[in-house]
Amino acid sequence: MSKIADHLDELDLFKDFAYPELEAIGRYLNFLDVPKGQTIFSEGDPGENMLILVEGRISIFKGGESGHHLLSYEGRGRFIGEMALLDRERRSATCVAETDCQLMTLGHEGLDRLATDYPVLAYRFMFCLARLLSRRLRKTSGMLVEYLAT
Repeated sequence: MSKIADHLDELDLFKDFAYPELEAIGRYLNFLDVPKGQTIFSEGDPGENMLILVEGRISIFKGGESGHHLLSYEGRGRFIGEMALLDRERRSATCVAETDCQLMTLGHEGLDRLATDYPVLAYRFMFCLARLLSRRLRKTSGMLVEYLAT
């Protein structure tokens, strides 16, 4: 668990957590290795977990009437799929490993166990995720306004 806690300790999302708290959270995460070129999840798949990119680079695509459109490339330390962890809805985009990747995963069951075992810690974690999503929504809203203005 210390290896997971070491990775979490490097992430901005967990900057307000003490190392023993990161070790506790780490008990509910797993490592996942994904080879280059593999689809990690596809748009429309059940949203079963959140991913944290430990090593590697991924691309995120969104489908539309004219095919798939690249939304972004994401690198080390990026959180992916956190919306599905929270709302348990289907995936809103496709995620592909651009390089060999190592990910940490947190699934619904792990989050539920964290909430049962450490309710205050789970609340703080969820609050941090909500803050992350809020920042992303503000950024996306700003980009939409700029796009509509052109």
